[in-house]
Amino acid sequence: MTALAKLYAATGDAKVLQLQDELLRIGYRPLMISVGLLEIVVALFLCKSRSDLKRCLALLWLSGNFLLYHFGDYILGVHLCPCLGHLTDRLPLPKGLAEVLFQFLALYWFLASLNMLWREWGSVQWARLLQFRNRLFRRTSARPV
Repeated sequence: MTALAKLYAATGDAKVLQLQDELLRIGYRPLMISVGLLEIVVALFLCKSRSDLKRCLALLWLSGNFLLYHFGDYILGVHLCPCLGHLTDRLPLPKGLAEVLFQFLALYWFLASLNMLWREWGSVQWARLLQFRNRLFRRTSARPV
């Protein structure tokens, strides 16, 4: 839904679309179109992929990029993020709350992806390490003294 909001907002004539993003140094219009298309590609991948690990990595990558972008804006002191265009103006929420909610959602996706990555990949690696340790201790304890 956010991808469609970005693509819809990029077709508008808002003044912010004529400005350049201070962090990435490209115009907001091409940035919103690029990110909107990228979000659609990732969403399709998440729906079509059968590998939990690959889906987890895709969501981790996308949400990590969102968080890094907003953190970079915070470091630069930029308080303008037309991520959803004027759609947030039409929502019955206090000004800025929609952006905070979407940042929280990106953080949730990031942490959930890390958790899933740990369960999918990390547990396998720990199991291998424990098997190696057990084999190593069996060999040393089986030796006569």
